[in-house]
Amino acid sequence: MSGAAKPVSEVTFTRAAALWSSVIVGLLILTILLIFIAQNTESTSFAFLGWHWSLPLGVAILLAAVCGGLVAVLAGAARIFQLRRAAKKNLKAARKN
Repeated sequence: MSGAAKPVSEVTFTRAAALWSSVIVGLLILTILLIFIAQNTESTSFAFLGWHWSLPLGVAILLAAVCGGLVAVLAGAARIFQLRRAAKKNLKAARKN
């Protein structure tokens, strides 16, 4: 029986495992954010370009963080678009030669 295969006992890292880990981390972060917002409910007034409003402090800080994240995503997406366009142009130039 020299041709018999040994059973593999080690478990490999899969995409499903990575997704499951990401979901758990995301839920932990959401729980921490909810606790933060619940503990910072005191209303604070804000003014911006003539507009005046009031929001709970936790909500305002979360909104500012989300807006900052969106700015970073937009800047990253613009850079990726720029790099893809340059790569496409270089590929066309290489094919001509």
